Amino acid sequence: MQNNDIDILVIGSGAGGAVVTKRLTDLGAKVMCLEQGGWIKPSDYPSYRPDWEIQLRRGAFHFSPNIRGRWEDYPVTETGANPPAVLMFNAVGGSTHHWAGHFPRFHPSDFRTHTLDGVADDWPISYEELKPFYERNDLDWGVSGLNGDPANPPRSPRPTPVNPIGVLGETIGKGFDKLGWHWWPSDNASTGRTMFPTYMSSMGVRSQPPPP
Repeated sequence: MQNNDIDILVIGSGAGGAVVTKRLTDLGAKVMCLEQGGWIKPSDYPSYRPDWEIQLRRGAFHFSPNIRGRWEDYPVTETGANPPAVLMFNAVGGSTHHWAGHFPRFHPSDFRTHTLDGVADDWPISYEELKPFYERNDLDWGVSGLNGDPANPPRSPRPTPVNPIGVLGETIGKGFDKLGWHWWPSDNASTGRTMFPTYMSSMGVRSQPPPP
């Protein structure tokens, strides 16, 4: 693809870059999305192996590029008195390879922290202004969830049904019930219907090839 054939260049194919690329191509733009790293086969994930905990601690899928040392990685410097732990991944899909698909939204109060709590600054926009984009993003990702949570503002039905919470979720829910705590199944972008590599392959993502 020649430079004059491209309308927009998107750097990075993670959760943000992927949706931006899809949305722009849906609108007719000629988009190139570049990613530092290649395609990761689902069968390569540590979750397919009995030593998955070791892989996340010192293997090729460690959260920090400084430790895993894949060919796509570059060193990241952490500074300050309490440096944040690096969480990133260089491959088509970006850090979604370490992402559990949890898809929460900010609450309306999060946009008015200064007014309500005297902390930081209020956002220049409100939840209601951002809501249409939340809704669109849910559709693009095929987010699963259950409507009716009284702890959140009303929203449109999710594109896919809520995921089963499993034995662990049921156990935690029973504990919350005994304590009188409110709980609700979380929205999730891991639906089993739309796997991320398939989603990205429809957008012509160009990844960096491995070194010879």
